[in-house]
Amino acid sequence: MTVQIHLLADRSALIEPVALMRWREWGHAPAPEDPDFWRRTTTAEAGRDTLPVTYVAVDASGRATGAVGLDVYDIEERQETSPWIAGMIVDPDRRGDGIGTALMERIEHWAVAHGFAEAWVATERARGFYESCGWRWLEMFVNADGEETDVLHKRFSRADGGTQTA
Repeated sequence: MTVQIHLLADRSALIEPVALMRWREWGHAPAPEDPDFWRRTTTAEAGRDTLPVTYVAVDASGRATGAVGLDVYDIEERQETSPWIAGMIVDPDRRGDGIGTALMERIEHWAVAHGFAEAWVATERARGFYESCGWRWLEMFVNADGEETDVLHKRFSRADGGTQTA
């Protein structure tokens, strides 16, 4: 894997490519189809010290190859649990190169450093990926519109082997 991982806040020129990558992946009904929605969302998620925060993977040419965010919540009906992984994406041509795993490790490290002991993620197609990163399946959630998504959870461990508490 030949990428570096940075806070998107430090690489604001990559907001547009990350937004377009997300739009290409998820910009179809029932999700918002307007690319401007994905630009606004990605911009809003480019925090640094508080939620939401996003990391971006950048290849040697300076191109965004993936991104992952951590936000207060991702499922409208589950705002009582926080934080949530949001907007995890890897360029389809680079999947399987370890970029997603590296992004997850970085965002989990940020979470622990900022006092979060656990997190949740909702996914329609990537359950196996998250399980390979140590996440545990909790349930198949069906929202008010009848859309189904897997919900997974992970408790984070500190580097010294203890469990971080919030």
